[in-house]
Amino acid sequence: MAQPFDWLSFAACNEIPERLTAIESWHRHIPFAFAVLAMARPRVLVELGTHRGDSYCAFCQGIASQGLATRCFAVDTWQGDIHSGLYDDDVYADLSAFHDPRYSGFSTLLRMTFDQALPLFADGGIDLLHIDGLHTYDAVRHDFESWLPKLSDRAVVLLHDTNVQRDGFAVWRLWGELRARYRGFEFPYGSGLGVSLVGPNAPARLAQFISIANDEPEHVTGFFHSMGDGAALRKSSNDLALARARVESLGAQLSHARSVVELRDRQLQELNAVREHLEQKMTAIHELLHQEQVRPLQEVPNPDERP
Repeated sequence: MAQPFDWLSFAACNEIPERLTAIESWHRHIPFAFAVLAMARPRVLVELGTHRGDSYCAFCQGIASQGLATRCFAVDTWQGDIHSGLYDDDVYADLSAFHDPRYSGFSTLLRMTFDQALPLFADGGIDLLHIDGLHTYDAVRHDFESWLPKLSDRAVVLLHDTNVQRDGFAVWRLWGELRARYRGFEFPYGSGLGVSLVGPNAPARLAQFISIANDEPEHVTGFFHSMGDGAALRKSSNDLALARARVESLGAQLSHARSVVELRDRQLQELNAVREHLEQKMTAIHELLHQEQVRPLQEVPNPDERP
């Protein structure tokens, strides 16, 4: 019989996420990210496919707050692909500006392809690998197989988007294969997150969690989903605050614009008054000139007249 689920222990790991961008599919998995760090206590964590960094920064935040001696590496070209879309350097610059002041002491952003990063890691050294790159079957299978030798005997692999079956997404196919080979559990929400105990000597607490999760899937899924709702609510609150700030800014700009328009209207009225005054003067001057031109002609005597 499985031991009771340790609700309080996992709730205590949860934190308010510090980075929540417009890429929302990982937000509800952030509480589990904090929990898996506490269970696995990885020595080396690698994420393949980081994009705006919501998941990676959550890992870094948890490592910092839990005081873990984990080295972290995010691998990405930060150029995009057919699933995430192509994007410019602003995405990398924005992530670096957030990441570097907080986590550069133990975390490194590696701007390169996954294959280019492989030689940088010793075989058997990675305890936690998160794969979230190109989501075609061939691509994700290649990522898993090429990085498999780099995993330690206690390694856990996280696969994102296991519950997406459209637009060429096929992580679900690889996830089905991994479930047949390794112990694991899938969170179906947030596009799906598969947790696979690839290492034969998985941390005892994590192995126990997987057993409990498979025995009580509804309870475990509901628990982490409800905590994930908090992250989603925070994102909505942040968006609302930004929207309110934008509205207030637009209101201030509109008020300023209205003041400028009113000032210009007054200036225009004054200019029109000056113009009318000048036109009246010009009319008067033209009348005087006309009178001066006509009067002398009337005073010239007719040469045909005799005295």
